[in-house]
Amino acid sequence: MAVLLVQARYWKKGFSYLVLLAFVLAPFLALATEPAGNIHIGQLDIHPSLSVQEEYNDNIYNEDKGETGAAITTISPGIAFQLPLQKHLLNMDCRAEFIEPSRHQNYEADNYFANIMLDLDFNRLNVQIGDNFARDSVAPDSENDIRNDYYQNRFFLDTSYKLADRYKIKGFYRNELRDFNRFHKQEQSDPELDDYTKNEVGFNLFYRFLPLTSALVEYGYTNINNDDMGLPSTDSDTQRLWLGLTWEATSKITGTIKGGYTYRNYDGDTDDFDGFGMKGDLTYKFTSYTNIGLNGFRKPVDTSVTQEDAVYGTYYVSTGGTLSVDHRLTHKITASAHVSYTNDHYEEKGKAGREAGKRRDDDRYGIGVGVNYRIQDWLGCNISYNYVDNDSNFDNEEYQTNIIASKISLSF
Repeated sequence: MAVLLVQARYWKKGFSYLVLLAFVLAPFLALATEPAGNIHIGQLDIHPSLSVQEEYNDNIYNEDKGETGAAITTISPGIAFQLPLQKHLLNMDCRAEFIEPSRHQNYEADNYFANIMLDLDFNRLNVQIGDNFARDSVAPDSENDIRNDYYQNRFFLDTSYKLADRYKIKGFYRNELRDFNRFHKQEQSDPELDDYTKNEVGFNLFYRFLPLTSALVEYGYTNINNDDMGLPSTDSDTQRLWLGLTWEATSKITGTIKGGYTYRNYDGDTDDFDGFGMKGDLTYKFTSYTNIGLNGFRKPVDTSVTQEDAVYGTYYVSTGGTLSVDHRLTHKITASAHVSYTNDHYEEKGKAGREAGKRRDDDRYGIGVGVNYRIQDWLGCNISYNYVDNDSNFDNEEYQTNIIASKISLSF
């Protein structure tokens, strides 16, 4: 364990020093190359970044008692690479996230993320292939809990072809796996029960009936294979058939909204999900100064032992949305606000202890406001306040949180 801690410190220092070195060299390399801005080495663009956030959270464990407040510092260095290849484009980036609480040290975390994507443009045919890697963690939910670290990898492949001026067909494939570390607290279930492999395949058919608006049909099939470790199987197969609309980026409305029939078939004795599912993410340009955003969703979500909600059944149906407004006060200052609501309805009755014989149902409300000040093209700061109230029919699952945060960001 001591060796792992030492290695983590060296990773943390090494990554930070690499980004710091990029910032130091950036002005000199930018002066020596054209165009000015970021670092250029031939056709390769390099963008180092660094953000530091200070926040106070009055309930970091989301407990019903609400007595575990702490100041939290989050340092996030990163670096991105962009390489044009004639009509094609290669993007790569990596980022770290170092979380340091003032107290409750089990909340501390070092997380790492890396992404790569190749965008191939062959006129009518477009191919996007890439991979997202994360060394992340599930936060503790009490002073006696620990962070559960895991590795996650997600491969994706999207292929689209324009059949004519109005028609386009798109196929997609996803492969995602999550692998938890075995170390856990004594009274906790083995976090490896949350290991899974997910495969998703499907297609979209688009029909453009207005210059910037298209109707779509989507079919998707998803297989989830959980590591049940000898316990009753919670594997599932999900199929969906959705209809929707999508607007191109140059339209006054941008984004996609889609929904329809969703069926999830669970192995074993778990009740299947059969009903309406949807996903939407829209932005409306109200004026040249004001944007209004609206996103919503309805989907079945598997419970987990690391989130400690598996005692309420195998899955729940999550339905919710967020309404946001961004208003540009000046050329450099933007104010924002949002309200959100989510309902999590657990489909099975609890099987043990005080959860036995009762279905859990949570209503979660959130509001937030913030101001962003773009000091320079490469320097910005933000201050925000967020409030969340989780109202549950289980008293021990209710909580309220208040978070005040300030953040400074540098990007070159």
